[in-house]
Amino acid sequence: MPATEGTELVGPRRNASRGVAYAAILVVTATAFVTTQNLAGATSQHAHRPGAHPTTTRPAAPQRAGAHAADTQVDEASLPSAPMSALSLNAPIVGMAATPTGKGAWRVAADGGVFTSGDAAFYGSAGALRLREPIVGMAATPSGHGYWFVARDGGVFAYGDAHFYGSTGGQHLNQPIVAMAATPTGRGYWLIAQDGGVFSFGDAHFYGSTGALRLNQPIVGGASTPTGRGYWFVGRDGGVFSFGDARFEGSAGAAHLTEPIVGMAAASNASGYLLLSASGRVFNFGSASNYGSAANACTGAPAVAIATASKARGYWIAFANAQAYALSPASNGPKCQPNTATKLGAAAADLFGRLNDERGARGLAPLSWNPTLANYAEAWSKTMSTTDLHHSNIAQLLGPFDYVGENIAMGSAGVSAGALHVAWMHSQGHRDNILSPGYQEAGIGVYCAPDGSIWATTEFARPTSAGPPPPYDGGTSPTPVARPDGDSLTCGS
Repeated sequence: MPATEGTELVGPRRNASRGVAYAAILVVTATAFVTTQNLAGATSQHAHRPGAHPTTTRPAAPQRAGAHAADTQVDEASLPSAPMSALSLNAPIVGMAATPTGKGAWRVAADGGVFTSGDAAFYGSAGALRLREPIVGMAATPSGHGYWFVARDGGVFAYGDAHFYGSTGGQHLNQPIVAMAATPTGRGYWLIAQDGGVFSFGDAHFYGSTGALRLNQPIVGGASTPTGRGYWFVGRDGGVFSFGDARFEGSAGAAHLTEPIVGMAAASNASGYLLLSASGRVFNFGSASNYGSAANACTGAPAVAIATASKARGYWIAFANAQAYALSPASNGPKCQPNTATKLGAAAADLFGRLNDERGARGLAPLSWNPTLANYAEAWSKTMSTTDLHHSNIAQLLGPFDYVGENIAMGSAGVSAGALHVAWMHSQGHRDNILSPGYQEAGIGVYCAPDGSIWATTEFARPTSAGPPPPYDGGTSPTPVARPDGDSLTCGS
């Protein structure tokens, strides 16, 4: 039976203003696929956001009590090539420091929990303490045998060979502390407030601040020069402020950022610095080298910290969910891909590969894998297995995306993932979604029902930051199908 189109198709296919649209439903049986690839209906769906315009030295306070509490230690593979996996956390990661060798790193959570990797040893945490304010940053000693945390109120916690030199925990602050930086000797540190106010302790000297300036955006991070006789701050908009022997090498303040800057790190033994955005993108200035970014990682969480090592080239990038990557001349930036470790993941990966092969055969750019869309798609495929084949409310995906679309399908026991792809390609609405030049990202979810039937959902999206999509009316040709080949990825035992 030919595919049926039930309702209007808008969004990227007609370059209309943001809204919601639906098409029809796809059901594939083993017999139908083998003989005629008939469709008992075909459904694709689109949505786009309404209202768019498509054309596509201060005194120290007493030390905090209980700064040597125990916590669970999490060890992971050594770097530079192995990423740190996401973890189940009580509180998000907020800071990171690398060991001198660069072969390990510490991550600290907002509750003071510490997570180690590689040659980073565990020296204690505040995870078992009841904190007055959350932890916001950390710094390591030059030896790599200790570290400090700083809380939002300026309370400082010292572990290992890190000594306590003072804090602002008992003072009234105009703005909360957002970061800390250690001196090269390890015998002092600076605390940096959101308004650029500076508090220096130990052998850390005060070289100036922005506390009396009116900032366009709040300060979010800072770093010390290799000599310890100066420091930089960075604002949320990428503006950089330099003091002492810190040279201004440039900023992202004039750039059109689609996400905020969240931190900075100094280049090792040189004059330069790195800025990190919430997406994991890296900006380098002065002598700092850029070895790539983590913007294409499958994290599902914002980047929160960047750290360099004194004896290694490269840098670490940490995300709020504890996932982290080490980028260096010997490693490449992470690339988001489907998880092929499970049967369902392998089926989703197969469908994703076929989708991009179809686009490539027609000179279209490949879509990037989006884990958020994939999780949504997998959940919907499972829902359909008990509620029958119907579309989700994809309008709820709008926000980070201006345009979204959805393909759904199911096949009886014995139907493969490849068969669903071929059926989609023989349905006008589904094929138009697959070949739309407006989409940039996709996520696919597959579910195997107890009766052996296979259910699949593809979510398509165009990020808001990408701007309006190009004009597109669909009407794509049914031939050729670049990937008509079969596979054994079925839900059978």
